[in-house]
Amino acid sequence: VVPLTRKLWQAVKIKMLPTPAKFHYIFNLRDLSRIWEGMLKCIPEVACESPIILKLWRHESTRVIADRFTNPEDLVWFNKTMQNIAEEDLGEELTKHVAEDDWFVSFLRDAPDVTGEEPD
Repeated sequence: VVPLTRKLWQAVKIKMLPTPAKFHYIFNLRDLSRIWEGMLKCIPEVACESPIILKLWRHESTRVIADRFTNPEDLVWFNKTMQNIAEEDLGEELTKHVAEDDWFVSFLRDAPDVTGEEPD
């Protein structure tokens, strides 16, 4: 997944250059760390198989990079590029998991137990 992330980030950085209308299209190494940070926050019980890890990678990459896009054409290009890069590195069998759009959220978990040590 590391080479996939690097290749995707490089492709986005080359293609999606800032313009006066898209001045926020600035992609740097911090984006890579945000993708990995999001993936590492997933609990091991959830991300225990390759298909789930690939879906998580897609979710985090889309969250960090594609959420900045302002028009649908850019998002279509991003999704195609993600598919192409995954197919080159992983093959067709694992690439089908990258195409699936799953959501990973933490707000649906049970609240932690009250210990009495929380501030009021």
